[in-house]
Parts: sequence; structure tokens; C-alpha cells
Amino acid sequence: MMKTSYKKLVRDKIPQLIEESGRTQTSRIMSEKEYHNALIDKIVEEMEEFRQTDNEEEIADVYEALDCLVRLKDYEPMRIDYLRLKKREKQGSYNDRVLLEEVEE
Repeated sequence: MMKTSYKKLVRDKIPQLIEESGRTQTSRIMSEKEYHNALIDKIVEEMEEFRQTDNEEEIADVYEALDCLVRLKDYEPMRIDYLRLKKREKQGSYNDRVLLEEVEE
């Protein structure tokens, strides 16, 4: 019998799915601080996977982890969107692909 160590945030139903497949798993509920950091790690991990695969499912995973982070921080999703749009209006978006190379003072 081989054990694989993961020590990472997984979707809620993963432990159950592992058990249903006939394997055993060990998992626990994280503290709020651990969860906060794990969500950020998950977002970075999924973005790296997206960079490598260019797969839209990875972007969906990023959205899910971001949504969980917004909920954890008790932020109002509509306020986040408002801030995004306000910033876009003032400073623009990233659509024009502008690469700032240098500024001379």
C-alpha cells in the first residue's frame, strides 16, 4: 500500500470521493488563518497550471478559490466589482497590453 502526501486545500467533496473509490484518506478542517493562506496558495497554484496548460478549467478553479477568499474575508462581492470598475474607469484595464518599460525621474 502506497501513501501520497498532499497537504493542500482540496474541494469539499474530494475526501468523500476518495473514500467512495475504495481508498482511505486523512483530512482535517483548517483554522481560519491556515485556510486564508491555503486559498492564496491555491490561487497561485491554479494560475501556474493555467500558465502551463492554457486550460479554461484552471481559470474556473481560480474563480472558485477567489470566491471562497471573498467570502472568508466577508467582503461584499458587489463592492469588489464596484472597486474593480472604479479602478478601471480611473486607470484603465489591461486590455491594451501596455508594457511599461521605464520611467525617468
